Amino acid sequence: MTNLVVRKMPFEFEGCDFIWNPANPGFSVMMNAVTFQAIAFEKYICKAMNAAEKISRKPEITEEIRAFNAQEMVHSQAHRKHAKALVDQYPGLQEALDFCDAEYEKLYAERDLKYHLSYCANIEATFTPLFGNIIEQRELLFTGGDPRISSLFLWHFVEEMEHRASAHVIYNDIVRNPFTRFFKLRSVFGHTKVLAEKIYEVFHENVPESRSYGLGEGMNAIPKPVLKKMRNGILTSQMPWHRPGSAKVPAYFEEWVGRYNAGEDMRFAYSA
Repeated sequence: MTNLVVRKMPFEFEGCDFIWNPANPGFSVMMNAVTFQAIAFEKYICKAMNAAEKISRKPEITEEIRAFNAQEMVHSQAHRKHAKALVDQYPGLQEALDFCDAEYEKLYAERDLKYHLSYCANIEATFTPLFGNIIEQRELLFTGGDPRISSLFLWHFVEEMEHRASAHVIYNDIVRNPFTRFFKLRSVFGHTKVLAEKIYEVFHENVPESRSYGLGEGMNAIPKPVLKKMRNGILTSQMPWHRPGSAKVPAYFEEWVGRYNAGEDMRFAYSA
């Protein structure tokens, strides 16, 4: 039985600034890029999982697929609102959304289901070390920012912790070979790099404030030992023997879930 909870969060981002945290402009640009890529990526996940559901023979795997898909769909809807607020101010940014969508549609058409499940499992495995470190450094990265956007990302990252094992469990049930995804690493991360580079290119063309911040610079405020820990965690997450479900999550995960269960409006969870 899956333990995933689908939390529909009615975020609103009208009038938000592109540099939504003046104290951390590079991180603001990086998270905006996450928004633009996440919309198409999560649509791709859902297509792959819908295909996986058709050949799944275990009720518990089918249930996991449906819950995982449901969480990813609400993430995509929230990020689409954020992206729309930015495109309303800078219409040229629509090019980045269109590019990502077209690239994922092309990828889905050209590759088989084993590849798609490998892609999902590889990328999702990185999220616990990557987003977990961002959560642990939240005071450094989010303080002074727009609470709506800070809260959007903290909600999303907490739920990535919650379903950290889903893509891996589904992959294992259908693909079964633990090395298949390992051999797809170069292709998968090469694809994500192309998308990120295009998003930054479109940002720089349309938003003058973004031009000082390049790809890979968004985490510069984080202490080097923490970045080293994060990179080591990402590397470990790609090993064939890695089990994402056993990965340690930040203490904030339980805090966030507890506050949500107590009825707090988590659209403004981070307002420092």
